[in-house]
Amino acid sequence: GVSASACFFATDIHKSSLGSNGDDSMKRLGDINGEILFIFGRQDSHVDKAGRDKIKAELDRCDTNYSWIEVNAQHAFIRDELSKGRYDPAITKCCMTFVMEMFQRRLVYGLGDTRGLKGKSAGPAKC
Repeated sequence: GVSASACFFATDIHKSSLGSNGDDSMKRLGDINGEILFIFGRQDSHVDKAGRDKIKAELDRCDTNYSWIEVNAQHAFIRDELSKGRYDPAITKCCMTFVMEMFQRRLVYGLGDTRGLKGKSAGPAKC
């Protein structure tokens, strides 16, 4: 299974509007068995505060093993200079440090809780 993953500015998953027929990403948050890191810009127009709150509430409801970071940046702040003036290399560097820490801790050293926050066994969450 997947031990660790990182998600930058999870575009519109709180709206279930991805793709031509929508998506079930919110419903599938409980399927996450490994640790996941979410990183958002607080000024993100695609995932506003209410959207971020909705995602985080579902992660909590499903007892997902996650870390959550919000930075003072816009949507797509890790993209290059062609990203409509949103690129922020300083914040990107800091965020990538968090990503690399999680991957090294989980994938290299095998550290961290693999059972979720309440000691559930590995396997699909029932939420």
